[in-house]
Amino acid sequence: MLSPRFAYGLLLLITFSVAQMAHSGWAYAQPSLKKADIERVEKLRAEAAESLLTLSELLAARKEQAGGITKLKLSLRNAKEDATKKELETKIKAENGKLAQIDAQISALSTGVAEDDIKYDQSTKFDLKSELESLVQPFIKMMRDATENARQIDRLKSTIAVAEQRQQAATRANTRLGLLLSVDKANVDKKDAVTRKHLNTLVKTWVKREKEAQHLVETARQQLQLRIDQQANSPNGIGSFATRYFSDRGLNLLIGVGALFGVFLVMNLIARLAEYIRRRQGYRRSFATRLIGLIFRTLTAAIAFLAMLTVFNIMNDWLLLGVASVFLVAGAWIGLKMLPQLIEQMTLLLDLGAVQENERVLLAGVPWRVQRLDLYTDLVNPALDGGTFTVPVRELVGLHSRPAAVGEAWFPTRKGDWVQLHDGQIGKVISQTPELVQIVELGGSRRTFETTAFLAEAPRNLSTGYRIKTEFGLDYRHQGIAVSEIPEKLKLHVRAGLTTLLGEDAIKNVDVDLLRADDSAIIFEIEVDIDGSEASRYEDIERAVAHLMVDAANTNGWSIPFPQMVLHRA
Repeated sequence: MLSPRFAYGLLLLITFSVAQMAHSGWAYAQPSLKKADIERVEKLRAEAAESLLTLSELLAARKEQAGGITKLKLSLRNAKEDATKKELETKIKAENGKLAQIDAQISALSTGVAEDDIKYDQSTKFDLKSELESLVQPFIKMMRDATENARQIDRLKSTIAVAEQRQQAATRANTRLGLLLSVDKANVDKKDAVTRKHLNTLVKTWVKREKEAQHLVETARQQLQLRIDQQANSPNGIGSFATRYFSDRGLNLLIGVGALFGVFLVMNLIARLAEYIRRRQGYRRSFATRLIGLIFRTLTAAIAFLAMLTVFNIMNDWLLLGVASVFLVAGAWIGLKMLPQLIEQMTLLLDLGAVQENERVLLAGVPWRVQRLDLYTDLVNPALDGGTFTVPVRELVGLHSRPAAVGEAWFPTRKGDWVQLHDGQIGKVISQTPELVQIVELGGSRRTFETTAFLAEAPRNLSTGYRIKTEFGLDYRHQGIAVSEIPEKLKLHVRAGLTTLLGEDAIKNVDVDLLRADDSAIIFEIEVDIDGSEASRYEDIERAVAHLMVDAANTNGWSIPFPQMVLHRA
C-alpha cells in the first residue's frame, strides 16, 4: 500500500524523469529527426502531461479512500454488536478491494506496465488430465504469448465500456439527486431536514462513484493507447512472432528433420543393396524375405522418428519435442483405428492375401499382371502402350487375383488392329493406353474412348479374320435345282470373283446353303471367311459378295423374285 508521501514523491520523480528524457531525446536527435519522429515525441509528451493530471486525481482519490477505510476500522473497534461488526468487516473488505484497484491504476498509469505483465508464479500448476496435455502445453503457451497484446487490448476495451456505463449511471443519479435537493431547498421546512440529510449522503456516495468510474475510464484509455502504440511500434504480432520462432528454432527443426530423412535415406540404401544382392544371387522373393522386408520398414520408420526426437531432446527444444510427440501419439491412435485394414495390407505384402504376385487382377475393368507386390505395387499389361501401372498396396485391398490361362489375351485388340464397333462403324486402333483408346474410322475421322468405355463397346476384332454373311433369294420356278445345282454354282461363282479381287490366300472358305423357303422366294445363305489381312476392305468385300450373287443369277438365267400377293378365287 502506497503512503501519500511516497506517492507524491513518485509523482515528482516521474514528472522530472519524463521531462528530462523528452528534453535530452529532443536535444540529441533534433538534427536528424524527421517530421514524423518530432510529432511522435510531441504526442508522447502530451500523453505524459495528461497522465500526470490523471495521476494527481488518482492519488487524491486514494487518500480519500484510505481515510474512509481508517474511519471504518475505528467504527469496527467501537462496535459492540456482532451483526454490526460483521457488516463493518464486509464494508472494509470491499473498500480495501477498491483501494487495491486504485493502487493498480496508479501503478499502471505511472509505469505504463500492468501488474499482470510482471507477475510470474512458479507455483502455478496447470490442470493436466493426461500426459498429452503436458506435451501440448508449450505450444499453447507460445500462442498465448503471441496473442497477449491483442487480448489485453480487447480486455481494456471491455473495461472502458463497463466503466462508461457506470459513469453514465452515476451521472444520471447525481442529476436526479440534484433535482430533488433543489426542490427540497425551495420548500424550506424543518420537517424535511431528515430528507435533505439522506439526499446529501447519497450525493456524496454517487459523486464518489462517478469519480471512480471516470478515473477507471481515463486509466483504461491511457493503457489502451499504450497497448495500441506498442502493437504498432513493436514486433509482437503473430507474423513477427512466427518469424522470430522460425529464426530461433529453425536450426533445431532443420537438424531434426534432416536426421529423420537421413535415417530414411541410409536405411533405404541398405534395403536396395540387399535387394540387389538377392537378385544377383538369383533368390526368389520367399515368405521369409518378405517378412524381413516388412520388419525392416517398420524399424526404419521407428528409428527415423526416434532420431528426430533425440535431436530435439539434445537441443533442449521442448516445444518441438512436444509437437513431435503429439504427432506420434496421433499416428499411433490412427493406426489403432485402422488396424484391420493394416493387417490386410500386411497380409498382401507377405503374398498371403487375395492378390498374389505374378497373377492376373482386374482393376477398373482392365486386366493387369501383378509384376511386383510391394508397398507400391507394379502392375503390367503388355497389350497397352505405357502399360506399366504403379498403385499403393492399399488400393488392392478387396480385390482378387487368379493365375492367367495359357495364351489368355490381355486386351481384345492390339495397336494397328481393325475393329467393328457396336454401331457398325469400322476403324483402325492407333493408340491404346491404360486411360484411352483411339481409333481412325474409314474416311479419316478419329474417335477416342476411355479404356473402360471401349471395352463396354465389345469391339469385333477384324484383324484376326472375319466372316461376311448374306442372304439371296430366287424364284420358286427354280425349285427343282434349288437343292443340288444352284448352291454349287453360286459357291464357284463367288469364289472365282473374290479370288480375282483379293487373291486365293485371302479367301479361307466360301459356303452356300439353302436356308429356308419364304412366301415368295427360296432363300440361300452365303458365308465367306476372309483372312484378317484384308480387314480394312470389309465393306468393299461385303458389297462385292452382293454384286457377285446378282451376277451369278444373270449368268445362269435365274429369276430374282419381288414381294408378291397371290389372290385365290373360289
